Amino acid sequence: MSKVTKLKPVAEKAVSSALPRPLERVRDGNLKLVCAYLSDMLDGADDALYDLAEKASDSERERYFEAMRELRIQRAGLETGFRQSVINLFQGLQKKPDAGSESVQPEKLDLDSLTLVNEDELETSVALDNMARRARNGCDEQLKVLAHRMEYLLEGKVALTEKNNPLEPRQLVSAFNDGLEKLAIDIKARLIVLKLFEREVMAETGYLVSEANKLLIEAGVLPEMKSAPIAPARKPGNRTITSGATDAAAGGGGQINDQMFGVLQELLVTMRGMQGGAAPAANPDSHAAVNTAMAVMQNGVPYMNGAPVANTASVNPVSSDDLLGMLNRLQRVERSLESDAVEKANLKEDLSELLDNEHGEAIHALDQADDDVINLVSMLFDFILDDEGLPSEIKALIGRLQIPLLKVAITDKTFFNNENHEARQLLNVLAKAGCQWDPQQGIQDELYQRINEAVHRVIDDFEDDASLFHRLLQEFEQYFASQTSRSDRVEQRVREAEEGKVRAEQARLAVATLLDKRIAGRKLPDVVVQLLREGWQQVLYLTWLKEGEDSPAWQQSAKIVDAVVWSTLAHRDQAALEKLKALSPKLLKSLQAGLARINYDEADARQWLLKLRDVHQQLLKGLETERVAVAPAPEAQAPVAADPELPEDHFLVRKTAQLSPGHWIELLDGEEPRRAKLAANIRGGVKLVFTNRRGIKVAEFSAYSLAVALHKGAVKLIEEGALFDRALEAVIGDLRRMQASH
Repeated sequence: MSKVTKLKPVAEKAVSSALPRPLERVRDGNLKLVCAYLSDMLDGADDALYDLAEKASDSERERYFEAMRELRIQRAGLETGFRQSVINLFQGLQKKPDAGSESVQPEKLDLDSLTLVNEDELETSVALDNMARRARNGCDEQLKVLAHRMEYLLEGKVALTEKNNPLEPRQLVSAFNDGLEKLAIDIKARLIVLKLFEREVMAETGYLVSEANKLLIEAGVLPEMKSAPIAPARKPGNRTITSGATDAAAGGGGQINDQMFGVLQELLVTMRGMQGGAAPAANPDSHAAVNTAMAVMQNGVPYMNGAPVANTASVNPVSSDDLLGMLNRLQRVERSLESDAVEKANLKEDLSELLDNEHGEAIHALDQADDDVINLVSMLFDFILDDEGLPSEIKALIGRLQIPLLKVAITDKTFFNNENHEARQLLNVLAKAGCQWDPQQGIQDELYQRINEAVHRVIDDFEDDASLFHRLLQEFEQYFASQTSRSDRVEQRVREAEEGKVRAEQARLAVATLLDKRIAGRKLPDVVVQLLREGWQQVLYLTWLKEGEDSPAWQQSAKIVDAVVWSTLAHRDQAALEKLKALSPKLLKSLQAGLARINYDEADARQWLLKLRDVHQQLLKGLETERVAVAPAPEAQAPVAADPELPEDHFLVRKTAQLSPGHWIELLDGEEPRRAKLAANIRGGVKLVFTNRRGIKVAEFSAYSLAVALHKGAVKLIEEGALFDRALEAVIGDLRRMQASH
């Protein structure tokens, strides 16, 4: 009996990533950092849920304890799954799409079986989108540079987008949520954990991307593409989650809405100088600096410049109501001022002076929250007044809204968290309209006057009734929408005309190229050159425009060109002559039909066809025919290439080729700057057409020429996005850098 040997499967080696070595280093470095941040977050999440459970009602307490148990039990699986998901994201860069996937027909939908999206799923999806958007806003440019480097390493085989870049915030948060969905916790607890993930992991997206770029630069991957590195808010192992911060995440509706303000207060700790006794050196130009003549009440104790006030008897506490009263008086003073200059207000000095006048010279102490709001609003308006996208005249107007918006923020802390807050929306829409106003139009322009009117109505009428912002927002949006609609109609006509020009130019070039390939460099009868370049060229041109270059009609018209050229060659063998004899009448008939189809001049067409028939008859008789040398057509000649000012794959060329209609630029090539909007991006940057606010064409570029103009400083891209949101992101970034360097 033969011995049977059982074959044991050989343990598979670790699957090779097949990634370029620099990308492997990016993957490994990113994996190490992001998993360390996740571990920190899970430590903090356990503590935070416990604190929340202690403060929750009896009906809710069990929910948090259940979440705690699930996280403790499933933590290892959650971390392992997250780690594998991140690895899979990098592995996915090497996967080729299934060739047959495109041919799969979608299943027919049974309308009766459709159900509404689960509310929990919808709420989670919205939360994930918002988290990803907020994280991406802080490192958008770095992500673009990173994607370009990664595409370069992948030899252009993969186009990286937000949907497949492993370092995109949306991919990161989705990888975590996939594991979180497997836990037996309800939607409220899950959203709290997601919020903690955002604060402890997603907040470091900029640093992760910056480190990835750094690794690729060190590996020599497009090192010339420089971008400012983003410092980490903290190193792995230094958790910052506190129960106070998470109270807002899980409390009532008001607490949730105050969460952003709580985060901002936490970031302001360094600026206050509470973690070391002295405040760090502040920007001398910033009016948010804390070294002022006003004190701050912290837990009932007045502090000034980071230290307790020794003589508390000389302290005059200022309540929120008192502060609002002072601000109303300052607003009335603002109402009487008429200045077009861009000036940064120093509210604390103005408040201190006003309080001294009313209460005598003393140390005036604000509540901590009020002081934080003043600092934040001052920093926001510092950013707004420094924004290069706004003309100085518009900055001067919007700057006058600082006191009214400060009053809003003091009374309603959701101002910082609620993107739909009507005061924020009004500021954003005024700024958006202001970006489109051209100083050359003058302050008597209708748009400027509308912005001016809205600002002055706020200054004149707003005391404590926030419904004023709702009314003004509706009125201005209605006006702005009507203006936009009117210019859109004009732009549409410009766009259609320019697209027609480009298409016509492409058709002319295609025809000239086709004819040159057939006849340039040959010696042909003059009638053939005239017939093809004057008559049949029109047939080809109209066929390309109407049918396209891949159509049977175009191919047939091209074959007729080949037949005409062949028919006028000097044929010697009998077979060729027999073929010419049979072809001649058919060819003449096809030429006549084609020229008649486009209504070409009958007399010219008849003369050409008669002369061509004579050429055929002479060739059939063995006679020589008079011929001319055919030169290339000028339009088919490639232009002489000048020394390139930028490489064709420069990131600015790629950026301009991808600009979307509606993007504004500032033209700096004249005596005064002019503003223009991209009305049409034709054929991926072949032609970029810009119009003014009224829809009139003012400039035209190619993607390359616009990139060169940007590189030289002759053109400036106006940054898009809601102004308040960009200002808030900048302030948070500044505070994080201050915190990291302290």
